[in-house]
Amino acid sequence: MLWTVFVCSALAGLMVIYCIKLFGIDILSGRGVAGIGAVTGTAMAWYAVFNGLGRILWGGLSDHVGRKSAIVLMTGCQGLVMLLIYHGFIYVGAVQGFILAAALIGFNFGGNFALFPAATADLFGNKNVGTNYGWLFTAYGVAGIAGPLLAGVFKDAAAGAADPSIWMTPFIIAGTACLMGSVLMALMPQNPPARQEQPVDEVSGSKLATAMD
Repeated sequence: MLWTVFVCSALAGLMVIYCIKLFGIDILSGRGVAGIGAVTGTAMAWYAVFNGLGRILWGGLSDHVGRKSAIVLMTGCQGLVMLLIYHGFIYVGAVQGFILAAALIGFNFGGNFALFPAATADLFGNKNVGTNYGWLFTAYGVAGIAGPLLAGVFKDAAAGAADPSIWMTPFIIAGTACLMGSVLMALMPQNPPARQEQPVDEVSGSKLATAMD
């Protein structure tokens, strides 16, 4: 379940990394904005800045509200931003809305790298986090293929047309995936109780027998 949530959450951020310049060109040129290259470069810069901040702030928040609640909130926020970026933020003001949306997506995307390793440690124990997070991180690889392909398929289907509406479908799909990840995370069982390790005799090094209830 955690792996699936990671795929859903990472999908949106990785799709935007791939398509933010193409998306910006189509959206901003349709609004008659000058200096589109500078605007898309600025948006990507703020994406990167907030990506770093997201790792810190989402990690700090999770220490107070718990990993599960933080991941539910993060994926839910990411889903809403992805659904609103076409019909919402872009019409707040073409340039300001575009940069704001990129920053928010980067902020939520950065939280993945703070929350999922910590959640893995909570579920499987610090001793086993290396191996288990290695398997969990394959979700990032799947999202890294699916996200760019998702945007690319719809862009290619438009045969190069600079029509902003071609972006609505991939953003809706990615946003819905994030919301599904949020729901799935909310349905996950609470962290299992920590396993009690058998005590060890400090002299002989052998494990002592323990009474089990």
